Amino acid sequence: MSTGRVMGLAARVALLAVWGCVLGVSCVKRPVDYAREQARTLAPAKLESSSQPSTGPVRKIRVRVYADSDYREQVVRWRSSVVSQLQRASSVMQGQLGVVFELESTREWAHRGVEGELEGSLTALELRDPGEDVDLVVGFVSALKLFSSAQHELGMARLFGRHCVLREMGNAEEVRAIMEGLVHLPQDERQTLYEERKMHKETSIFLHEWAHTLGAFHVRNSHWMMFPSYAPSQSAFTPQTLALLKTSLRHASAGRRDDAAARAWATELGALLASTSSPDWEGPEKEAVVEWLAKVREGKAPLVVHQPQAPLPPEDRRRLDEILALEKAGRVEVAAQQMEPLARRYPEDFFVQRVACYLDTRVAPKLPATREKCEAVAGKFPSEPAPLFFLASLALQQGQHLEAQGQLVRARQRMEANPGTPPEVWGDLAAFFKETSSVTWAEQATQKAGNDSRAEPLRTWARQARRWKALSVDVSVSGVAVEREGEFIRAAKDVEDSLDKGPATKVQARLTWLRREFPRAAVLHVLDCEGHLRAGRTGPAKAACRQAVAAYEEAVQAHFILGWLASESGPREEARTHLERVVALEPLHKQAWQLLAEQYRAVGMAEALKTLQGRYREQFAQELR
Repeated sequence: MSTGRVMGLAARVALLAVWGCVLGVSCVKRPVDYAREQARTLAPAKLESSSQPSTGPVRKIRVRVYADSDYREQVVRWRSSVVSQLQRASSVMQGQLGVVFELESTREWAHRGVEGELEGSLTALELRDPGEDVDLVVGFVSALKLFSSAQHELGMARLFGRHCVLREMGNAEEVRAIMEGLVHLPQDERQTLYEERKMHKETSIFLHEWAHTLGAFHVRNSHWMMFPSYAPSQSAFTPQTLALLKTSLRHASAGRRDDAAARAWATELGALLASTSSPDWEGPEKEAVVEWLAKVREGKAPLVVHQPQAPLPPEDRRRLDEILALEKAGRVEVAAQQMEPLARRYPEDFFVQRVACYLDTRVAPKLPATREKCEAVAGKFPSEPAPLFFLASLALQQGQHLEAQGQLVRARQRMEANPGTPPEVWGDLAAFFKETSSVTWAEQATQKAGNDSRAEPLRTWARQARRWKALSVDVSVSGVAVEREGEFIRAAKDVEDSLDKGPATKVQARLTWLRREFPRAAVLHVLDCEGHLRAGRTGPAKAACRQAVAAYEEAVQAHFILGWLASESGPREEARTHLERVVALEPLHKQAWQLLAEQYRAVGMAEALKTLQGRYREQFAQELR
């Protein structure tokens, strides 16, 4: 197309745009239309209620509500707001489960929460009112200053408990984001959208926490309301969660008062969980509930795990917050000094004692008094794993790996006895097991850590540890008992380090110990292979590495040595086979990539080389030369 024709077309387009404005197809309204389209994408999902009304009798859930000081300041007509929330929740659940939430009373609550912390508010509510004459006690507390979608920051309840706390959902940051993002919409339309989202959030979080009190656990798909993070797109419980709620509703009233009824509840619910599976439902949280119900059924545990503990007075709570701020700022010694009188004043407060133990491990890890203090805390609070983590940390700092491992096993036992153990605590345990080189136990804890940010790096470490130390997951193949994995890996590493820089006598002593303690371990062949190679005995080196691969196919070091030897003098196809396997097993092994590229160049495998170079660029953000 010529330049003149282009200019003419542009002029006609501009003229049409002007006439569009003149004829009333307003240019100004386009941003408004766009804003309305955006508003439609921001509108919350309609919370689902069954199209078929429940045929059974209406089940009234009697709710007593407490509104704390902050909530009453933030919500002018707070009683009306509470009534509306219960009505909306009833409209969702009446058709599905025949449930109606009936307000027993609203009460003012002389309580002020702590920003970002709901556990203390829940404990305070449990102490304020056991709620034995109602089905549910709800405490409303202040809104968060910053926006959050994490369910545990918006509400909190204990599994099989009778209480929950909910935040006021009006968040200034969220309001501002919506208003600024839809600035072209009229004020009333923006306000309507915000109110719709707020009501959806209030109802969804309320139902999420109420479901926890009936034993519902988090699911793995963000589409559902029991997902650990809230989203406006969530509109329903999974069918499996609804079945759980239906079962629990039959038992909850009697099960919270009577041990026999609690066992009956645990029996039926346990059978339901055992017979029902779904990709959205499976995972560590379900497993923890199944294990806990088994203990309840056998009379080995109460249905509700946690017994409330009296909160600190406001003045001492402020002092504790100041101490934590000092620790965070790096002034650990000052924090520890200021903690001592508080710890003496509250010997029965677990959180206070936990902080005191932790600060001492930071300030004086080698003092016997530090260990004694943490052991006392661990003994006084026999269901809490944290003091055992601190004891494990002290042992690790002194190189006492077996001692640390023992403390971690005790911590794991406590965590397994509590279905409410948060995933992040399982992540802590997995990270500690990594420090003791306990691969299997680290893998098991990581599985229960769910979506914890550390989970994937820990899984990667475990895979690498198995491949570099040729450690099969099958104990009957490896000959390494799970509880001895740490000893085994540390000894193998000692040999590898000594081969690099230590005296031969040390190598032989550790190898002798390894052969005596773990005679079937495939890593023995790998270490023999390395020893022969360093001594220039290529034939025995190849034989030993082939034995290692035969015993454990993912023995990455054996593959690399065989690939390197073949690239030096052996068949090129054999070199490629082993080096390709190294790259697949250990993508960070740069030398294997480089040797493999040389093999591809040597035989003219241009396409394979090009693909390898692309993968290398993606892996390392640099070119493979």
